[in-house]
Amino acid sequence: MNRTEQLAFFFQKLDALDADSMTALVEKHLNDEELEQFVRHIEDFYGIEDEEEIGMMAQLMVTGYLAAKSEAGLLN
Repeated sequence: MNRTEQLAFFFQKLDALDADSMTALVEKHLNDEELEQFVRHIEDFYGIEDEEEIGMMAQLMVTGYLAAKSEAGLLN
């Protein structure tokens, strides 16, 4: 499977998850301290202060992180 197919497969898997399953997936691969690092990076690097915007950006970054782990074969 090439990378484009792997990425499409990853997003198909995400689409099938409900909110609780997605939360469990994130918690399996990132602890609270690691998630907080994403938030601090968004605040410091992008200068975003709005909690809603930070939450959305964190979700996007975590999804990218999980996609990278999936491509590397580390997402189980």
